[in-house]
Amino acid sequence: MNESFSMPIPLNPDQQHIVEHRDGPALVIAGAGSGKTRVVTQRVAHLIHSGVPASSILLLTFTNKAAREMALRAARQQGVEPDQQKILNGTFHSMASRFLRRSAKMLHYENQFSILDASDSRDLIRAAIAEKIGKPGRNFPKPSVLSSVFSLAFNRNCTRESVMQSNYVKRHFNLNELISLEYPHLENYLEELLLILGRYREKKRASQSMDFDDLLENWLELLLKYGEGLSLKKQLQYILVDEYQDTNHIQASILEELAKPHQNLMVVGDDAQSIYSWRGADFRNILEFPEKNNAKVYHLEQNYRSSPEILDAANQSINHNTRQFEKNLFSELPSGEKPVVHQLWDSSDEAEVVLNQLLALRDEGLSLDEMSVLYRNHVQSAVLQVVLTQAGIPFMVHSGVKFFEQAHIKDLTAFLKVLYNPLDEIAWMRLLRMLPGIGNTTANRIFQVFREQQAVRLTQENESLQKLIPAKSREEWQTMTGCLRNLLRDDLTPSEMIGIVYRDFYREVMYSEFENASLRENDVHYLQEFSANYRSLEGFLNELSLVGSSIVTDQEADDQDQETLTLTTIHQAKGLEWNAVFVIGLTEGQFPHQRSLDTMEQLEEERRLFYVAMTRAKRYLVICAPVMSSGYGAGMNGRSRFITELPEDSVQTEVHVRDDYSYSSGKSARFYF
Repeated sequence: MNESFSMPIPLNPDQQHIVEHRDGPALVIAGAGSGKTRVVTQRVAHLIHSGVPASSILLLTFTNKAAREMALRAARQQGVEPDQQKILNGTFHSMASRFLRRSAKMLHYENQFSILDASDSRDLIRAAIAEKIGKPGRNFPKPSVLSSVFSLAFNRNCTRESVMQSNYVKRHFNLNELISLEYPHLENYLEELLLILGRYREKKRASQSMDFDDLLENWLELLLKYGEGLSLKKQLQYILVDEYQDTNHIQASILEELAKPHQNLMVVGDDAQSIYSWRGADFRNILEFPEKNNAKVYHLEQNYRSSPEILDAANQSINHNTRQFEKNLFSELPSGEKPVVHQLWDSSDEAEVVLNQLLALRDEGLSLDEMSVLYRNHVQSAVLQVVLTQAGIPFMVHSGVKFFEQAHIKDLTAFLKVLYNPLDEIAWMRLLRMLPGIGNTTANRIFQVFREQQAVRLTQENESLQKLIPAKSREEWQTMTGCLRNLLRDDLTPSEMIGIVYRDFYREVMYSEFENASLRENDVHYLQEFSANYRSLEGFLNELSLVGSSIVTDQEADDQDQETLTLTTIHQAKGLEWNAVFVIGLTEGQFPHQRSLDTMEQLEEERRLFYVAMTRAKRYLVICAPVMSSGYGAGMNGRSRFITELPEDSVQTEVHVRDDYSYSSGKSARFYF
């Protein structure tokens, strides 16, 4: 090692030790805002400067963008052009493809195998359904649902044992257990689903195709069976992995196999930011890494992002977790304001507080671009979206669909739109396409009958209409029209209408269409509760239209100079930062979510999610804690335990009474669920 080598940017002592680590396994516990990206890139540059060939270094991340950025930074530090650097870099999936393109024939694939995208996978599953069960009933899960369920089973349950003990076609990755635990509404279809999964895998094999999960599965099989003879594996001397806390079991197994010849595996991550178990990430990978690999452990605890006051509150929160590496983030940045906790009544009061506080911060010189509102679920931002619209505050929903633009919400409101305007073509087309056997062409023909008649007549006597309804759609058509007739009473409120639509027709549609239907059901409850603020159908629909027109997309925000407030889930906010962060919805049963209260493991992941939210803030952290929950199970649930766990001296608490706010809850909802 060349001791005279110096870094272009000064590193603190802990960072320097990591950069200079040479041989053997290592775990870097990189706290939020601790400069891990700079450390990783400078370590790569240091290895190359020390004589390690760039082509023998593998840098793995979870996005190609992050991998490219790290590789480019390392290239600049070497003083070479980016296109001249030879560092192997990419995601797990891109590197899997690279290995398999070279050696696929060992697994009886051609090197020119096809990679299926999401649409391709759905089409192949659709074909497997047709071959195994023919024409499924209306409530049978759609190919998109099955694709998600099959993928989750793989990501949670694929192990080296499952890969080695059975052939490709027979691997079902404990699909039965997953359905029993997570998708009980699919249990009646289990036998058929196993047949479809098997046929789907047969068809992928026969067509020389792999989906994204296959890339990892086949990469692991390749390494387990033929690893010692793979030239690309022999080429590797050093492996660096970012965001290791987000790996699943199969990814950890792949890394173990890649590192066997040299053991030079450095993984970087933060156990306190492990928040993706719902998509298969295994928290145990990072917790058990030191003992399992006899690894040296480094800690990065100096935070370069947040004020000392924000970090103090975040530390106080995460210290309630029992399964974690001991850590205590600190900051040498100037002192700032304590995080503010607003104790409120419900989401409408919460929205008013957020509006008032962001306006105050803007008056102090902070732009909307420097602020963000974080929440656990998009449903928690629904009222806020309305209040921001009414106040003329431009906002975007980052990397997600706006609450009122979600497919199931638009489906439900389409029923109300055709009641208000019987010749609303867009709403009718949406309703008609819910029926089996009716696509755009048939739906358009049906609507033309409505237009020609200048009215919508859904009676049996309407021969022009009846001729257009396909035989396989007639039962569902009768159900839909019956539901519409039930909505014609003059005394029904928008809230009651939504309840009738969901009860009489849409619930079955939703559970067959979406793999996360149980979560979407909470959105439906919330929509009904929200609509209770409006006594007339006209007022409710007008509000929805205004909200929809005020929201800009990520792309639109990038293309315009206008300041824009960011609304995002905490999961989507990971890795981002803002000067001012509002965290809303800290109500027990919502955050932490009711489903997480069953086990300590789930509860601690919820607390890690709260920790991630707090550590996105640089200067200002505002937390809203309503005592009333919204949506399913609405009631006085009380403030989140994450608020009561914070010492009084770590936050500034402001208590608001209901009379402080102008937003009215309106008429009480009548629930039909």
